[in-house]
Amino acid sequence: MRVLLPTILTFMLPVAALGAEADGAKLYQNHCSACHGVRGEGDGPIAMLMTVTVPNLRELAKHNGGVFPTDRVTAYVDGRGPAQAHGGRQMPVWGDVFSAATKADEPVVAANVKVLVQFIEELQQR
Repeated sequence: MRVLLPTILTFMLPVAALGAEADGAKLYQNHCSACHGVRGEGDGPIAMLMTVTVPNLRELAKHNGGVFPTDRVTAYVDGRGPAQAHGGRQMPVWGDVFSAATKADEPVVAANVKVLVQFIEELQQR
């Protein structure tokens, strides 16, 4: 997996999608769908190569009492906060990726994370 992840990231980093005008659907398509699938169900083309089950993003609210866990998803997507209490991280730290790929300042990175999380919220099965 350590060898595979840099290769995957190379194909998932179209810099044009990371500017201040980025929208959640484009960010998701460019950075998440390879693992999580087009509809967020954990069935992307790279999912079968993973050593862990890729989460179904459409069920996040369902598993949280019907409420989308915005703060938790934002923190996980960004990934730059304190270490997770539940062990290692399998997903890229998108806050770092967005920042490095564009030399963007923090407001742009935060905006990219926000619109991405909003798009994931739109995927929820209600």
